[in-house]
Amino acid sequence: MDAVRNAHTGPAGHEETRHGTTATELTGAVVIGCGLSGLAVATELCRQGVDSIVVQGPAPAAATIREAAAEPEVFPERAELLRVLHAYAASHGLDVREDSAAQEMIPAAAAGLLPSPVAGSGKWAVRTGSDLLLADFVVLTSCSRSDLRKLARALGVRAGPEAVAALRGVGVYLVGVGGNLLPSLHGLMRQAKSAGEAIADAGIPAPRYPIQT
Repeated sequence: MDAVRNAHTGPAGHEETRHGTTATELTGAVVIGCGLSGLAVATELCRQGVDSIVVQGPAPAAATIREAAAEPEVFPERAELLRVLHAYAASHGLDVREDSAAQEMIPAAAAGLLPSPVAGSGKWAVRTGSDLLLADFVVLTSCSRSDLRKLARALGVRAGPEAVAALRGVGVYLVGVGGNLLPSLHGLMRQAKSAGEAIADAGIPAPRYPIQT
């Protein structure tokens, strides 16, 4: 039986298309992790004019990449920055979905979603429950080193110092993860800025609108 499609306004005020119980959305980047790192990335993407959706982990490859640990202990400077980032997200209408968790991340082609009826529909598919997010870029902000190695192997990327650059080459960015030590607050912000600028420079972000199926 064919599923019934219904159109309605989504959480960011845009129209979504639902095919049965699945809503498919298009965005420039999906940021996985709603903590300080994820908000910093979303803020920088917004400043660069790149649309994004922020969701909770766990992430890629059927949840093989999971949140590694809680954010480091909150110090006054960190708490203040988090407050500022939350305020920026609220005032600029950033799409932060703390009640939505990434369950799987796969290339859109592998999911049978390409060629898409919409040009530039995104090369990554991130499933979050009943929703499917399509994006050209994914930013991971919290996962373990072992799970990063699993991701690299799944994508055919050799683990090691070259892995970060190789992952960027396929549209996957790491912020606050992948190193031997957790970055300092300033280091984290530099990583977020670098990722945002690189994604913006990679091309014109795809506008978010529903995929007609």
